[in-house]
Amino acid sequence: MESRKRIIRQHIKSALQKTLLPLCYKLSKKKDIDKKLVILADLNSVSTPESMELIKAELQSRGYKVREMYCDLSSCGMVSGLKYMMSFMKAYANARAVFICNYFVPVTSCKKREETTVVQLWHSCGALKKFGYDSEEDISSHFKGSVTRNFDLITVSSKECVKAFVSAFRLKEDIVKPLGVSRTDVFFDESYNEQCRREFFERYPDYKGKKIVLYAPTFRGNALDCHCVGEEYAAELEKKLGEAWKVIIKMHPRLHSGLTNCDIATNRLMPVADVLVTDYSSLVFEYALYKKPWVIFAPDIESYSKGRSFYLDYKTDMPAPLVTEGEKLAQAVLDSEKSFDREGVERFTEKYMSACDGRSTERIIDSALGKERF
Repeated sequence: MESRKRIIRQHIKSALQKTLLPLCYKLSKKKDIDKKLVILADLNSVSTPESMELIKAELQSRGYKVREMYCDLSSCGMVSGLKYMMSFMKAYANARAVFICNYFVPVTSCKKREETTVVQLWHSCGALKKFGYDSEEDISSHFKGSVTRNFDLITVSSKECVKAFVSAFRLKEDIVKPLGVSRTDVFFDESYNEQCRREFFERYPDYKGKKIVLYAPTFRGNALDCHCVGEEYAAELEKKLGEAWKVIIKMHPRLHSGLTNCDIATNRLMPVADVLVTDYSSLVFEYALYKKPWVIFAPDIESYSKGRSFYLDYKTDMPAPLVTEGEKLAQAVLDSEKSFDREGVERFTEKYMSACDGRSTERIIDSALGKERF
């Protein structure tokens, strides 16, 4: 059952989307758009999200005026959040394009100008657990507005993922294109991977010469009421593995967990890790590009499957051992290299990440804006 706080929040969002925000947009429109103005916007961060870093650099290299507009609604307060949204609407009314990477109510709150292109980059690869309108945990039935209106392009990591995004966002298939995921481009750059490894070991010299496990679970529930399952076993994992191993713990930021023992971004830890341990996180899709073993640790797999559920068959499609008992986690990690299904990972990567090849950023911008440079 939804919390009262979440229900009230959904009604406020719906009201804003139907009244103040569209009015602000209408009053701010000039005769012509600014053909060089591109907005990068997000409501979950105060600095450039990883999903937009390469997009930003490429747009700037082509001569666009990039305006970054970020606000973390979970911590900024209602008045500051409202001011931010109104400021965004004024810029949106005259922009050539807007790029977002998560749910973003302001961009869907009005009938936009046809000359303005809205691109949803989305923040994760593949299509794992159900999201969008396919999950009550993700989009509440109490929210009466739209989270997808005005989208011109949604980028996904492979053709296989198109169907899931069409279902989750209730949009026509031609809007969802397998152009790849921009932030994965760096994973194909060996100098980037080497830099990640060098920086990590400079900051954590005790990890040198050790086998490294990256424990990175997602959260259950919704953004306002979330929790994790099985983290107590992860906390004991290093001790059970023995002296040859070290464990990096990266709990999801929304959990505000004291178990996290590394402040380096998760994506920059993938080149470092020898084994990934996760549950229902889309991180498995990115990690699969590195062709290294992972272990699925999901003690609540049965209840989760009956509740939110998945777009794929977790027990047959995932080329990794599934552990449901905490006492068996350490042994699964110790056996991970021996049980590594390399051919299965190759098939998994081809199926869910085939559009990610190191050139996604260029394709996305070409598709959204053409090859024009200023």
